[in-house]
Amino acid sequence: MPSSDIGSLVETTQSDQKETQSPFDRVYRGILRAIYEDTIIPGQRLAAPDLMRQFDAGRGTIREVLHRLASSGVVTIIPNRGAQVRLLTRQEVGALLDIVELLLGLAARGAADTVRDGKAGDILRIHHDRLQPPTSFDEFTRFVQAREDYYRCIVRLSGNAELQRLFPAAQVHIMRVQLRRFQNAADSTALTDYAALTDAILSGDPARAEQAGRDHVGYTRARIAALPDRAFARRGV
Repeated sequence: MPSSDIGSLVETTQSDQKETQSPFDRVYRGILRAIYEDTIIPGQRLAAPDLMRQFDAGRGTIREVLHRLASSGVVTIIPNRGAQVRLLTRQEVGALLDIVELLLGLAARGAADTVRDGKAGDILRIHHDRLQPPTSFDEFTRFVQAREDYYRCIVRLSGNAELQRLFPAAQVHIMRVQLRRFQNAADSTALTDYAALTDAILSGDPARAEQAGRDHVGYTRARIAALPDRAFARRGV
């Protein structure tokens, strides 16, 4: 199960989880949901006994889940200390943005082809119009959800199922949460950033849309580049 599944977790009900999921899936999705909802934060230790009680799962299941999360880049397993939600170094954030820039560019390119069908363009406009600049914590929470819906819409419109599978949504969320105490550096709330991307996709010009997708990530990269070193994990830690 790829880490990109984090974006779909909000669409899965608790009753569905209990009725259809294996113990592994229940714990795996439960941890990702907690990260998505900020009840588990970057750098937080994940103690096996606590997880066993929380998810009513055996030690073997917890161990298997943590190793899967580690292989997905969500969790770090430290010898003799256990697992913790990953904290990213400056270099790791840069590498992550390299991947996101390429993937969002490809998604925007594919979406530009799709919006030549008028109905697809209307769907994108609806998601764009739901993006409203937040002025309070509650509004910020709604903005975050609307933004995730907006990005998922672009990826779906691309028609490329592999992009949905490969997009590192969990790692991106960890980066955003990690950097929120530094003026929300990874959380652009400037509607002009989104308007430029939306307009480029709606133009139906794939090359323009791809460049706009890459530029969109570039705005975030520029804000993050200006952050002090204390915003990031130290290398080797």
